[in-house]
Amino acid sequence: MAIQKKAPIFELNVVRGLAILAVLIVHSTSVTVGTLDTSSTSFFAYNAANTFFRIGTTTFILLSSFVLFYSYYHRELTGNLVKNFYKRRLLYILVPYFVFSLIYVTVTSQFFETYGGFNEFISDFGNKLMMGSAYPHLYFVFISIQFYLLFPIFLWLLKRYPGLVKHLIWIGFVIQFAYSLYNHFVIKYPNVGSISLSYMSHYLAGAFIGIYYESIKAWFAKAKSVFSKQSMVIAGIFGIWALAVSGHIYLYYSLRAYGVSYDSKLFHLFWSFHTFFSALILILIGHWIYKHGKPWLINTLTQLGIYSFGIYLIHPLFLLFYRKYVYFGNEMMQYHLWIFSCFLVALLGSLIFVYPVLNWVKGGWVLFGARPKGVQAKPREKSH
Repeated sequence: MAIQKKAPIFELNVVRGLAILAVLIVHSTSVTVGTLDTSSTSFFAYNAANTFFRIGTTTFILLSSFVLFYSYYHRELTGNLVKNFYKRRLLYILVPYFVFSLIYVTVTSQFFETYGGFNEFISDFGNKLMMGSAYPHLYFVFISIQFYLLFPIFLWLLKRYPGLVKHLIWIGFVIQFAYSLYNHFVIKYPNVGSISLSYMSHYLAGAFIGIYYESIKAWFAKAKSVFSKQSMVIAGIFGIWALAVSGHIYLYYSLRAYGVSYDSKLFHLFWSFHTFFSALILILIGHWIYKHGKPWLINTLTQLGIYSFGIYLIHPLFLLFYRKYVYFGNEMMQYHLWIFSCFLVALLGSLIFVYPVLNWVKGGWVLFGARPKGVQAKPREKSH
């Protein structure tokens, strides 16, 4: 029996909007942790912000898995389904990934001046393309490609053995931590952040939520008081999240301010719980905003979410050139304003470029992926 196509979850564009803002905050403040006096209050604040908001890419990973399994799990798995999946998904991510990898290699090599010849360029570009290292932020796209390649395998496995679905969350953590330990003691691969296994807790949690979304949403809707099971679950999520965030910020502050180096496995542990529970909280916040937020806020975040992939790809270019040519001065207030201006330039510059290219330029998908379908999150009328 054919399963009707699932309705879009408009709230997720709000979540994507929040996630891309987190990415921009991290990249806009990244320079602060290497330039400010580590004993200053400003350094403490920027370190906290830079660490706190390191949740964007992991949220995108969880959301991507969420949407894929929400859309495909309840459909019949056929050859055409897999073929169309690869054709649509990989086309709209592989081509932009290749194009922007080339753009960033071109810019960082001063338009190929650092290469001794064409063969050296091809070798270096090929290696960076295969490792997702043409520019620091492209690791996320490289990871996404890995997960897209793995998705049909996971889909087949979970449809073949549906009893596994309810165990996905703990299985994800086991796989992720097992790989982390195996790499630490055996493989010792330095670019562990570019390997999809390092994000398996986020990916399989996204699969779990996507498969059970309607049931989970209905269960939370049953909450009648602050002492309900649903409220206790939410309180537990926020409690673990707060501990993880505090520990993560402390570890980075100790390292950056005092040079205290803790075991890398401890960093991975706090990073894992910080980013995992932050993604869950962003989903909760996104649903709350969509239900209770002001229309301007809903629509603003929705638009950011719709164009988040393009913003993610291009915003480092705006930061790179802006920081190269613009600096306000060394007074602390000037410095704060400069950092804030970096954020605004990355955000507004990206939007101003991405929006017309995707909507008005034929072939704009080559740069920024699939063109938006024009679906916007229109807030429901409030009952009086």
